[in-house]
Amino acid sequence: MSSIHYFAAWTDSDCLCGCNHEHQTVTDAMGCISCAGGYVIAVENNIYRALNGAEEAEFEGAPRVVPKPTELQYEEYGYAVMIRLRFVDGWGWDTWMRYETYEKAAAHARAGHKIVPFGSAEWHALLQIREPASPAPAAYVPQENHASRREGETLVERVCRIVPSPVDPRSLAERANATAVGCTSVRAVTRPKTFIEYVLERLGEWELKALEAIHRVLVLATASASASSRHVRRAIRRKTPVV
Repeated sequence: MSSIHYFAAWTDSDCLCGCNHEHQTVTDAMGCISCAGGYVIAVENNIYRALNGAEEAEFEGAPRVVPKPTELQYEEYGYAVMIRLRFVDGWGWDTWMRYETYEKAAAHARAGHKIVPFGSAEWHALLQIREPASPAPAAYVPQENHASRREGETLVERVCRIVPSPVDPRSLAERANATAVGCTSVRAVTRPKTFIEYVLERLGEWELKALEAIHRVLVLATASASASSRHVRRAIRRKTPVV
């Protein structure tokens, strides 16, 4: 005849701890689980073993007993200055400092603080208050850059998407003729630049800057050559004997 009993087990600092009870069922052993991560171990003929399929099903199906939180008891002494803080589950109150007399607490309290006897029922009630926090702001969704290149998009497709299509030249000619004859009812329309015109405009600006730089270099070189020529002529005149 084999003997089987069960006990609640958990780990603490990498050590196996148990309740030291010999429970006859898995459900009874679960009553001794007092912390998260607890489990039940079977002892068969004084040998530890894991739960088998039927025992595991009993463990999973047994109702969990939620342990009641232990209320900390404090000696009612002095006066506490309570401040409002934001916790994970909402806004609440917590003790900032405790003073021996009410006068000292009132001297250090600020606007919005509360002064209550430390350890009193009012003090415990303030610690239990949780007010809902304001909803979190909506997540920022970055806007797509219109000029950025999309995935798989060719250069031609990108240019056609960014640069607007040119205006019909016939409509521009008609508007220009109407403006030339003095028709004031037709407003001037600025034709959007095409990609080619944009590139040519940039090239023109670059050529102007390059020509200006070349011109400055030529002017400096000409001035330097003229100065050198005058210096050479003066030197030649000094060395040439006068007859």
